[in-house]
Amino acid sequence: MSAYYDLFESPDVQNTGKPQPLYARFIPKGTMGQEEFIDRVHRFTGISHSLLQGAMQAFTDELRDALANGWTVEFGDLGYFTPSLSSRRVMDKKEIRSASVSLRGLNFRLSKQFFRELNEKITFERRPAQEASSDVSGTLSKEECLNLLQEYLQKYPCINRTQYSQLTGRSRKRAIVELNAFIQEGVLAKHGMGKAVVYIIG
Repeated sequence: MSAYYDLFESPDVQNTGKPQPLYARFIPKGTMGQEEFIDRVHRFTGISHSLLQGAMQAFTDELRDALANGWTVEFGDLGYFTPSLSSRRVMDKKEIRSASVSLRGLNFRLSKQFFRELNEKITFERRPAQEASSDVSGTLSKEECLNLLQEYLQKYPCINRTQYSQLTGRSRKRAIVELNAFIQEGVLAKHGMGKAVVYIIG
C-alpha cells in the first residue's frame, strides 16, 4: 500500500498569465474515524476496545487540561502540542489586555523520531486518473481543508477564492462560506475588494 499524491499548478502570484511550476500535494484516501483506528490498534495489540476507548478519552482530557494550564505537551513519540493565539495587531504592548487574546487553534511539531520512522515507511504513487476524475477532495472535512489551507499559506503569501476551490474541491458558494468562517475564527484576514479579494494568515 502507498499514499497518493497529485500535481497542481502553483498560483500565479504575479499575475503573469504564464504557466506556473507544478508541485506535489498529498491526496487523502479518506478520513479514518476513531472507531476504525481503535479497531486497528485492537487487532494489532489485543487490547480490548473499551480499554482503548477509555485510554484515548483520558489522553484527550489530560491533553486539553494541560494545554489550558499553559503547558506544551509532548504526546508520546508523536510530537508536541502548543496553543496558537489570536489577537488584534498593536504597536504598543499597553494597547492590548489579556481579555483581547483568544485561542486560535493548536500548533503541532512532529518529533524527529516519528518523522524518521514515517519517512522510512511511507511510499508514494500518483493518484489514479479515475479517482482524480471523481474529485475525492470534495469529500474533505472542514478541518482537512483548513490543514491544506495552512500548508498552502506557508508556501505562498495569499490565496483567492478560486485557488481555494481548486485546492479543496469546494464549490464557489461553499468556498466563500468556509473562507468567511475562517475569517471569523481569526485564521484568515481578507484584503481587497470584488474580484481582487485575497486571503492571508490572520
